[in-house]
Amino acid sequence: MNKAYPLTEKELQPSEKGYHKRIEARLREVEIEQRKLTRAVEQSSSAIVVTDKDGIIEYVNPAFSQTTGYTAAEVIGKNPRVLKSGHHPPEFYREMWRALLSGEVWQGELINKKKNGELYWEAATITPVKDENGVITHFLALKDNVTERKKLARQVEEQANLLAVINENV
Repeated sequence: MNKAYPLTEKELQPSEKGYHKRIEARLREVEIEQRKLTRAVEQSSSAIVVTDKDGIIEYVNPAFSQTTGYTAAEVIGKNPRVLKSGHHPPEFYREMWRALLSGEVWQGELINKKKNGELYWEAATITPVKDENGVITHFLALKDNVTERKKLARQVEEQANLLAVINENV
């Protein structure tokens, strides 16, 4: 057969079948991978927040809701400032945003406010998410409530100070 002419419909069918089977198999693999990643994020004990490049919340996992008292529906479309406690100076947030907008990962501890007004400490790692051209498209925050650890550290410090005073007076 002369290869200059296009294949007939009959000649194409077997390869199309194989092509479709490969596509279907690949789609199944992608679906399995997506389900695995979704379960991992949903079941994480760390609060996970995804914002767009302007800092508007697009996703929160159940751990976020458990920590803050806000449901996903209450915060999606809003800025994370809904958690702002007022305990950090503006410079704190300017420095955080300077690092993030420069493409750097930011790590630190914040005092935030739950829906019920209760303050809590969290250790946060915020990572810029970039597209294939290196342009920031989103931010990913992984946050852990460290309030109890902070309370224990403060108690240890207070006891150490008390012991120091007692030792001075002995």
